[in-house]
Amino acid sequence: MSRRPIGVLVAVLALASAAGCAVWGTEGGPGGAGAALPTATASVAPSPAVAVKGSDGVQRVEVAIGDDLRLHPDVVRATTGTIEITFRNTGVTPHDISVDTVPGVDGGNVNGGQTKTVTVTVTQPGTYPMPCAYHVTSGMQGTLEVATPS
Repeated sequence: MSRRPIGVLVAVLALASAAGCAVWGTEGGPGGAGAALPTATASVAPSPAVAVKGSDGVQRVEVAIGDDLRLHPDVVRATTGTIEITFRNTGVTPHDISVDTVPGVDGGNVNGGQTKTVTVTVTQPGTYPMPCAYHVTSGMQGTLEVATPS
């Protein structure tokens, strides 16, 4: 066997490996081993976002998700009722954010540059996790804080 086919095979395997990282990020997809957690920075944490109630009574808020494996903002505040959260993927890494208020409420896959809106109805005040199914082991999780209307 000549060296040329072996070199081509090595190049193809290297490209396939790199493409997998581009699709799933540093964790390797669902069930991946995970990446090291980012180191803490001296920056000021962003303020929580407050969902704004529209004339139809639905509370709406937008959360950016990106290649840094974080939600921006990572805390959303709302009151009991219908809440619409739009997840905007500002990077290229796919994410799958769920809002754990009711089992099965899942945002589904949000590819780079896409948006996905999740609507939930919350009847009980409380704190509800918003994890990314692909990157939760890297700390990609936000929180929905729901209070009783005053």
